[in-house]
Amino acid sequence: MLTPKFSLTQTEQFVIATLHVPHVKISESEMFIEGTEFKFYLKPYYLRLNFSNEIIEDGSEHAQYDIEKGDIIVHIPKKNSGENFTDLTMINKLLAPKQKLCNPKIEVVGSCNDTPVESTQLLPEDFSWEWNQEYPAENSCLDHVVYGFCNKYKNYYGSFVNEFPELLDLPMPDQTPLSNRKALLELNLMESFDMEHYLSDYMDMNEFVGDVIHYQPRYVSNPAQFSCVEDEQQLLCQLPHFQVHIEKSELRRTLVGLVDILFAFVFDHLTNCGEISVESPWNICKISSQLSWLYTPSSLKECLLLNFSRALTFPLYRHFDFCSRVFEDLKFIVSKGKPLILKCLLGVYDVLRKHEFYYLHNNVFLKDYCLWIQTVDDRYLKKLNDALNNLPAITKSDLPYPLEEFEAFLDTNAAESSEESESSYSTESSDSGSDLSDEESEYTSSSEDVPNNECFDKSLYDENKDINMSCLSAALEDISFVKEPENVDNASQPLIEEIN
Repeated sequence: MLTPKFSLTQTEQFVIATLHVPHVKISESEMFIEGTEFKFYLKPYYLRLNFSNEIIEDGSEHAQYDIEKGDIIVHIPKKNSGENFTDLTMINKLLAPKQKLCNPKIEVVGSCNDTPVESTQLLPEDFSWEWNQEYPAENSCLDHVVYGFCNKYKNYYGSFVNEFPELLDLPMPDQTPLSNRKALLELNLMESFDMEHYLSDYMDMNEFVGDVIHYQPRYVSNPAQFSCVEDEQQLLCQLPHFQVHIEKSELRRTLVGLVDILFAFVFDHLTNCGEISVESPWNICKISSQLSWLYTPSSLKECLLLNFSRALTFPLYRHFDFCSRVFEDLKFIVSKGKPLILKCLLGVYDVLRKHEFYYLHNNVFLKDYCLWIQTVDDRYLKKLNDALNNLPAITKSDLPYPLEEFEAFLDTNAAESSEESESSYSTESSDSGSDLSDEESEYTSSSEDVPNNECFDKSLYDENKDINMSCLSAALEDISFVKEPENVDNASQPLIEEIN
C-alpha cells in the first residue's frame, strides 16, 4: 500500500484532509472515523491518522474530488465543535500507530489498607533541571563509546571517518569515551582561536555584519511561515512512522542538545539572510558541539558558551554582537513551540541530507530529533523557554578568550593614535596657512597647486589604518592569550541557574 501525499487544515467544525490520489476510481474509496482515528482506503492508497482530539461520524462528513488536481478533499467532523487541533503539522505523530496500554503482568487484588494503586504516568510531572546525584557504577555508560540522540548509537562513524576525515573534529569517535570528549573539544578551541581575525572584525564593523544583525528572518516577520510547506511535509512522510520515547533521565540532556542544534541553524540562517549556501552544512556542523565532537553539553549555560566560542572561532565572520542576536532568535523559536522548532530541525535535516558526507549526521541525530519533537510534552518546552529567558546574558568575560582585554588595549591605542593624527593635522594646517599668506600670489595664479582635501583625507586614513594594525600586532605580543580561570572550583559547579 502507498501512503498518499496529504495536508491538513481545520475550521470550527471540521478537520479538512486534502489527499493527493490521482488516476483512481473514486467510487471505490472507503473511509472510517471512530474516536481519534481516521482511515482512508482507495487501492493502491491507504492512510491512517491518529489525532490527539476526538472526531465523530455524525452524517456531516463529506468529500469532494478535484479531477484536474487529482485531490480528494475530506471534511472530518470534530466531536467538540470549536476545539483546536494542535498537532496537525506533526505528520509522523499522526501516522504512528495508536498506542495500546499493556495489561500489568501482576494484578493487585487487595492490600492491608485498601488504598488504590495509582497508575504510572507516561510523562513525569516533577521534571527538573537538576541532575540526580548518583554515585556512578563501575561500568557506567559515561565511559562507553556511545553518541547520538540519547546516546543510543555506537560503532557507526568509525568506517566513515577514514573515508571522510572532515566529517568530525573528533579523530577516533568509536574509541573516545564521553568523559574525554569535552577536554579534547576545549583544547581544540584554544588552539584554533584566531585573535587577529576576531579583532579585525571587531575594528571593522563591515557592511556584512551590520546587515545580518538587522536582518529580519521570515519566522519573525511572517508568522504564517510557522506551518510546514509541501516539501517539508513530504520530507516528514519519508521519515519512519513511529514515536520516539525517552527516559526521564535523558530528557534534560535531549533538550540541551536541541538548543545546540537550533543555535547552529539560526547562525547559518542569519549569516546567509535566509538562503542556503554551499557553506551551510559546514557552518552548522562546526558550530554544533554534537555534530562536530559528538559531545552533548550538560547544561544550558555550557551549551551556549560552547556555541558562542565556536561561532567566534570557525566561521568567516566572527562578531560577539551577532552571536547575541542569534541567541535572541533562538529564544523566539523555542517560545513558539513545536511547529516552528520542527520546521527548523527539518531545515537542518534537508541541508545535511544533500551533502556528500554530512548526511550521516541525520541518521544519528536529526532523524530522531524530528520524530521526538512531535510528541514531546508542551510543558517541557515551556520549561525550556523559561530557563532560556531566566538565563543570565552571555558576556565576553564568560568566554575562555580574553576578548575584553584585547579590545580595551586596542581602543586605547586607537584613541591615542587618533589624537596624535588630529594634532599633526592642525599643525600642518597652520604651517600651510602661513605659507599661503607669504606666497598668495603664486597659489592665486595657478589652480593646480591648490591642496586637494580628498587626497589629504585618504592619506590620513591610510596612516590611521597602519597605526591601528601596528597596535593590533603590539596587543597580540603583549597580552597573554590563555585566560586563566579565576576560580578552579567553579568548573565543577552547575553553569545554569536552575529552575524550581
